[in-house]
Amino acid sequence: MLRLRVREILRERGISQGRLSREANIPINLVRRLVNDKHYMPSSLTLWKVARYLKVPMEELLEEVEGPEGETENGHHAEE
Repeated sequence: MLRLRVREILRERGISQGRLSREANIPINLVRRLVNDKHYMPSSLTLWKVARYLKVPMEELLEEVEGPEGETENGHHAEE
């Protein structure tokens, strides 16, 4: 499974949700969802806007984590 890391990155950089919303031109309700729902998968355009604003690769906004029964997003077991 994939999980969003937006909350962690914003915290590390001292950037508020409001600032991200204003400066990246993303609606505040969507920013709140990006921050509060780790498993929400936004559109690629939204991920691109966030990554561009934060000056990070889009991949840095995502983290692969174990899903049900130890499986990752692609169906492989995490230890493989």
